[in-house]
Amino acid sequence: MEIRTISPEVDDRRYLEFDFGRRGAPSAILSTLAAGNMKHDPSAVNLARGRFFSGLGLEPSRILSLQLRHTRGVIFQGKGEAMTDLHQKADALGGADGLVVAEPDSIPALTVADCMPIWLFDPKNEVFGLLHSGWRGTGILREAVLGMVSRFGSAPGDISAILGPSIGACCYTVPEERAMTFAAEFGETSIRAASAETGKDRASFSIDLRAANIRLAENLGLGTLLDVKICTSCSPNMGSFRRQGAQDFTRMLALCGYF
Repeated sequence: MEIRTISPEVDDRRYLEFDFGRRGAPSAILSTLAAGNMKHDPSAVNLARGRFFSGLGLEPSRILSLQLRHTRGVIFQGKGEAMTDLHQKADALGGADGLVVAEPDSIPALTVADCMPIWLFDPKNEVFGLLHSGWRGTGILREAVLGMVSRFGSAPGDISAILGPSIGACCYTVPEERAMTFAAEFGETSIRAASAETGKDRASFSIDLRAANIRLAENLGLGTLLDVKICTSCSPNMGSFRRQGAQDFTRMLALCGYF
């Protein structure tokens, strides 16, 4: 697997855009703190989301959004298939945190705030998608790729992935029990020994979401991977549950599609 690594500067731009490095690839976009809170609530209007879509020239009717539940569930859309029952599909899976589509008019859109956005693209079968991968949902990359293989005939070696900004191992301290559970599934490289105590609990380990997903991508045999090394907790221009707190954190919006 070919791995490219970038560490772009995060300034006061409203969004970052990443490149699959493949001809004909969809756009891979992530809003920043400057764009506002992108919380998705089907029962309420979010003006910040509306302004963001308008600024990109996107019709809201093209957007596919989910209520995130930190699962490994993935919804797949075939070319020409309507997705009017998106939330029912998610409920049938017990929750879904990924969307993979073969319909070029669709634009998967998921929020993140320390969890990792992962963009996928298979140019041969014209399939693309977006995943939300936190510590509970790590492994969703495997589910998405296996689904692309079975549903669309994708070959893993043709698939490109982008691992977006997320909380880094530098900041993601966790209790030992959680770290050991994570390492048991994703390997010893997916955790690190923490150097200090945090809060009331002795958090002696940290989770490395990036290392875990790189290992998954390698084991799956993906063709190329872009690793975007930005820690959302460290960066004051990114939304972060851990840095900003549960009551005030800013949800960023990841998009994948043809604009």
